[in-house]
Amino acid sequence: MNLIPILIISLILLIITILLIIADRLLVNYGRCKITVHQEDTEREFEVDGGGYLMRSLIDNGIKISSSCGGKGTCGYCKVIILNGGGQILPTEEIFMSREEKLNNTRLACQVKIKNDIEIYIPDYINTVKNIVKNKLFDPKLRWRWIRTDLNIPAPEMMTSRVKLHEEDEIKLISIIEKYKETPGAVVPILQEINNNFNYLSEPVLRFASDKLNTPLSTMLRIATFYDYFSLKPRGKYVITVCLGTSCYLNGSKGILSALERELKIKAGETTRDMLFTLDTVRCIGYCALAPVLKANKDVHGLMNEKKMLDLIEELSCKP
Repeated sequence: MNLIPILIISLILLIITILLIIADRLLVNYGRCKITVHQEDTEREFEVDGGGYLMRSLIDNGIKISSSCGGKGTCGYCKVIILNGGGQILPTEEIFMSREEKLNNTRLACQVKIKNDIEIYIPDYINTVKNIVKNKLFDPKLRWRWIRTDLNIPAPEMMTSRVKLHEEDEIKLISIIEKYKETPGAVVPILQEINNNFNYLSEPVLRFASDKLNTPLSTMLRIATFYDYFSLKPRGKYVITVCLGTSCYLNGSKGILSALERELKIKAGETTRDMLFTLDTVRCIGYCALAPVLKANKDVHGLMNEKKMLDLIEELSCKP
């Protein structure tokens, strides 16, 4: 196959692209443009030289805007809602947008060019990520994972006040954070202890820890969703984890899981209404010689069968 024509065409397209960029920068003058930013309960206005990209302008003016891709338009986390201005939606943005987002003009800040006055609303980061995962618009090459929910990005008029922590919870969190204040890079052990104390990592807890540790909320979320140990959903007093590894599966763990689902009236990944049990699965616990195996919190129970499982559930249910 002769690659020379392809290389020549690619080179010509590259030259044309470079010339267009140069012409846009040198020949077109957009003048001063006003940016109005609505974020949570605040509103800011400032002027910038037109011709640049929105995300850069926001960062230069001290506004936090999340971007995992460094402005390359490959992750979709820097979403903002364009209320006025912004120009047309680009093809590079459409792949990260759901139908609802197109209707409310949700755009990527790294792709929107400042050509005139623009007014934007920056959604809450947690809700942005939830919506990305719900609509499967995330980059599958990214290494962290996000918990699915049915929440959408709120429009400005639909914004609700944040859930606040109780005073005793704040005291407990401060105590945990103070314990590790001299430890460099202590975010993971702090989240571990918080997870142990609260049984999961709620949004208010993550926000509070983010502020106290002076660590971006996006960083806290990436850690919290990367490790299976952490949970962003409330969990029961007892987390029953059934091993579905090869050895356990061949020895009947699938039947034990089905029996647990019938007994607790929940599916794997769910929690009973009384917040007593959460049912989970894992690929290997590491006790293959005792297969089938399950865990109740940290306690491992081997050579399980349906009767032993029911006895265990009854025993845990009767504990104070």
